[in-house]
Amino acid sequence: MPSSPVSPRRVGSATSPPTTPNSMASDRAGAFASSAPTSCDESGVVMLLVPSVTDINGAGGVAARWREYARELERGGHVVELWTVDSRDPDTTIPRYHLANFPGTLTDSPGVGFVWKIWSRLMIEDGHATKPRVNAVIMTDLFSNVPLALLCAGAGVPLVYSIHTDIAQLDGINLLPSSAAFLQGCAGRLATACVTTSPSFAKQLRARGIRWVTRHYRPLPVNAVVSAARDASEEDVAATRAEMTAGSPDRPLLAYVGRWSAEKRLHLLKKCRPTGVTLAFIGDGPMRRVVESWHDPPRVVVLPGMRKRERLAVVYRAADWVVSASAFETFGNVPYEAAHCGTPALLQDAQGFNDQIDTNTEDRGALLFFDGADGEDALLKAMDRTSPLLSDPERVKNAAREKAKDGVTISEIVNEVLGERSGSAVVTADETNPYTKPLNPNPRREKKKKRRHACLLLAFAWAIGLAAILAVMKVCMVGFMWVGIDFTAGMAHQRGAKKKWRARRNLSVGGDLDALNDGRATGAGKQNDSFSKTYASPPSPARVLKPRADRNGGATGDVAAGAFARKKAGSTMGLATGRRRATRL
Repeated sequence: MPSSPVSPRRVGSATSPPTTPNSMASDRAGAFASSAPTSCDESGVVMLLVPSVTDINGAGGVAARWREYARELERGGHVVELWTVDSRDPDTTIPRYHLANFPGTLTDSPGVGFVWKIWSRLMIEDGHATKPRVNAVIMTDLFSNVPLALLCAGAGVPLVYSIHTDIAQLDGINLLPSSAAFLQGCAGRLATACVTTSPSFAKQLRARGIRWVTRHYRPLPVNAVVSAARDASEEDVAATRAEMTAGSPDRPLLAYVGRWSAEKRLHLLKKCRPTGVTLAFIGDGPMRRVVESWHDPPRVVVLPGMRKRERLAVVYRAADWVVSASAFETFGNVPYEAAHCGTPALLQDAQGFNDQIDTNTEDRGALLFFDGADGEDALLKAMDRTSPLLSDPERVKNAAREKAKDGVTISEIVNEVLGERSGSAVVTADETNPYTKPLNPNPRREKKKKRRHACLLLAFAWAIGLAAILAVMKVCMVGFMWVGIDFTAGMAHQRGAKKKWRARRNLSVGGDLDALNDGRATGAGKQNDSFSKTYASPPSPARVLKPRADRNGGATGDVAAGAFARKKAGSTMGLATGRRRATRL
């Protein structure tokens, strides 16, 4: 295998001609379409119920999306009332539930108190309180989706249900994926409109029986990213590339940008990295200590810390390709943003990603199977096929702009449901589409008290039942972790974290744990002095997830021997998997 499969992108070739006003206008039209203020009564508000709009680590890409969606609604003339799990305002705070297997995740805690709080807010009428009435509700992936949908049905408030996460693949829920389809299907049936993020994920949801998902959103606005990429100096791009390659800018550079979590399958990227290629990880998340242990410049370079989207534009320009082995995405913001900066992508052939890459032209990159037996060869061939794109960034940008015109905006959806409510809908249901559900205006003032009471009681019952199920699951998970039995990946992460947490109170135990396979433990209760000074106590397992415990009782890839051993002992671990031995370039 050649040491350098393709010529790396030179900093000079990454520069594209200045963007013309027409091309910028086309980009704005594709990535963001502002809507005129709706003709509905503007004394009301649009109630937005999401996990977070700021915490990428706890909520993932959903946070970035809803931050932009909220701004879009405000620019469209709507008043947004934001409810989040991490809100500092007690009046708009969603109660938090701490998952036993992923405690850092931001999600809601179902219960009677939360149901009554939302019901009281929905039932406020004009002139009866200081708060404005709720014109419409938008919610995304929460445990309380079905109770919230019942409350909206009882109160006669239009509901937009946005599905952004493939919860059937989440740790714990994947043990019974049909439960995810049942919950999402019930919420979608009660909603006025049901929207998701990409055509491929909408098709998958309909295959699971959630046939009310008929439309998908346009991608997020990228104006700021495009402007930052255009304005970045060559010196800044060169410095970023030098940082990402640990001072070896002539090596081909693959970059993973995003959240470091188990469902992203980051280990497959490391496993498939071809010889002579640099793989850079930029981001943060629950697997931070695992990924940091992979730092092995210039082969693998780890740069922890989330960066602003404007700063990521320089990262995209500095990289040759962005890569992702995730089969979990419902769209994938990073390859979309990178394409607008002229950088192609090498992605897993899975939902979300296969909407962005045309396999016939490969104008934006290529799709492959990182989890195949020949993953490394497949990646190398994809790099060879798409290498002409490195010197033709305009081809990548044009393909991205073309895809950006597909879908609807959040403002269009809200205007539609509000117009239907007032009897002046602009968009009508497509009768030729067998999956289309006619919009249901259901004016609130015409609701009968009997239906209101029935919906409220059902919401109470559902919330109590769900809270009980989650409580039982939490007790079982904690109990099984206590006795050393893991039936989810998250439980294994947590058990390994607790072992490391206990080790910080006993440095001799910590030394034995971290010296596994490294030869630095000098005795049962004795350890090397230099290691004692270097050893860093792990964070609390209640805050940071740790990797799966290995068969020897340690934590795979998360012992201090990771980066420490390479510096002090000159480890000869394999290039990609850590199991095979090879000559390191």
